[in-house]
Amino acid sequence: MKNHRLLALAAMTWFPLGSAMAEQPLTPASLTPCPYTQEEIEKALNLKVNAGEAAEMKFPASRDVGCLYQVAGAATTLAVRQTWDPTGDSGKAQPAAAGARTEAIPGDPDGAQWKIGGGDRDEPTIELTYTRGKVQTRVLIHGRSFRETEMQSKLLKLRRVP
Repeated sequence: MKNHRLLALAAMTWFPLGSAMAEQPLTPASLTPCPYTQEEIEKALNLKVNAGEAAEMKFPASRDVGCLYQVAGAATTLAVRQTWDPTGDSGKAQPAAAGARTEAIPGDPDGAQWKIGGGDRDEPTIELTYTRGKVQTRVLIHGRSFRETEMQSKLLKLRRVP
């Protein structure tokens, strides 16, 4: 019986600590340029993609990382861009491109919004933008392998990063 109490006490002590350790505060260094696996994208979007191609820019006290995932056998690209901005300016709404419309997602905890249309050569373009702390994340899909009306619900299935 004494061992059970010790185990219970150890569990109460270590589980909160483990939870706190898992939720480390975000820093510019904690951003991952290609946050999704090919399997995650295929499951959420029902599109097969090639491995992501990462890009990164570092500035004093900020960082901008991105990844391009090319849809296999198609002229469609999924892009993910995360911008750490210590001033918080990256989270401000950007004007929509010519021919695009912007829609807020009501009640979204990250202030997410859609930018739909406005792509080159009248190809479908959808962008999901949201902000967490000092990081603005943009998930954009552009090309001919999808329909805008169907892709919005699929993009929402991708886990939110960072």
